[in-house]
Amino acid sequence: MLLANAARYLAKRGKGVVALDFDFEAPGLHYKFDEVRELAGGVVPYLIATAEGSTSAPPFDDHMISVPVSTAAGGWVRLMPAGPAPGRRYWAALKELGERLRLTDLSGRGFMALLDLQARIADELRPDYLLIDARTGVTELGGLATTVLADTVVCMFVANQESLDGTLAVVEALKSTPRLTIQEPIRVVPVLSRTTKVLSTDPRFWPGISRLLALAEGCERPSINMPWALPYDDELGPIEKLIGIGRHDRESPLRDAYLKLFQELFPGT
Repeated sequence: MLLANAARYLAKRGKGVVALDFDFEAPGLHYKFDEVRELAGGVVPYLIATAEGSTSAPPFDDHMISVPVSTAAGGWVRLMPAGPAPGRRYWAALKELGERLRLTDLSGRGFMALLDLQARIADELRPDYLLIDARTGVTELGGLATTVLADTVVCMFVANQESLDGTLAVVEALKSTPRLTIQEPIRVVPVLSRTTKVLSTDPRFWPGISRLLALAEGCERPSINMPWALPYDDELGPIEKLIGIGRHDRESPLRDAYLKLFQELFPGT
């Protein structure tokens, strides 16, 4: 949901955005853009096509959706879903992909195929931003998206000990995983989601928050004592509806929090 809102925010400010659904086991980014329809292409079918040894890469038009964006600033959004999900055809394609390409093997063809996809998006579409929805938790496939393909990783969690401990494990893994020699150190931004006025009273929770912020900033004494937070919205929360980010859209604490977070994530917008 954050990624979908960020894509619309950037497009309304004249930026070109490619949104990539890399959550293969739980694909659903296309739902957030109101583009629920039969999808023939996507990341999984694209990678299968590249593995078949064709002399030219498949056209992006067969694997991406142009998301309508109402803006006079010239921005645009291209969505590359995981594939034709949900449905038997998608799960069969995902199984085939696992058999053809070893995506979690850094020496395998699958890893190189992901880097080639990223490079081709940059060369042919020239977006200002590539936004990737990565797999939740500590997974090898999610690790590729966050440690190799990303410059900034936004780690979402909720206000309970289970979620915080899992987020700490993810951030520790991110900070300890080697990057490519040409890459800058990865930037990690923790975001506390669905907050209410009542937060955890577990005695381990707040020391864990301090540890998370220290890991994210790479120092023992972080400059802030609370992560970025997105409050729960009674109207938008249950239906996971995109927020309005135009000047005349409904104001709400959630909308204000999103806008402040986006200004932090995308300086100059």
